[in-house]
Amino acid sequence: MGKPFEKGDVRINRRGRPKKGQALTDILNYKLDQRDGSGKLQREAVAEKLIGLALDGDMAAIRYVMDRVDGRPKETVALENTAIETKLLEVFNNG
Repeated sequence: MGKPFEKGDVRINRRGRPKKGQALTDILNYKLDQRDGSGKLQREAVAEKLIGLALDGDMAAIRYVMDRVDGRPKETVALENTAIETKLLEVFNNG
């Protein structure tokens, strides 16, 4: 079995993974851990703003808060295909 990539292959990610501290999540966490003028963490200010939007009736904010607090509801999908069920019954009954 050969190598998955040959030298000079255009699919190769030459820049690779960002160095520690350069990824967007690293930058956001750094900024959110800073304190504002009153000494409050920025992440606390963001949480307060989100809760304020939810209390004002913003449905997206309400959904986000509820998903974070209670967890996302499980989704169920009901599949109905009587043609397949009928065929399966025929196969098992005649077989």
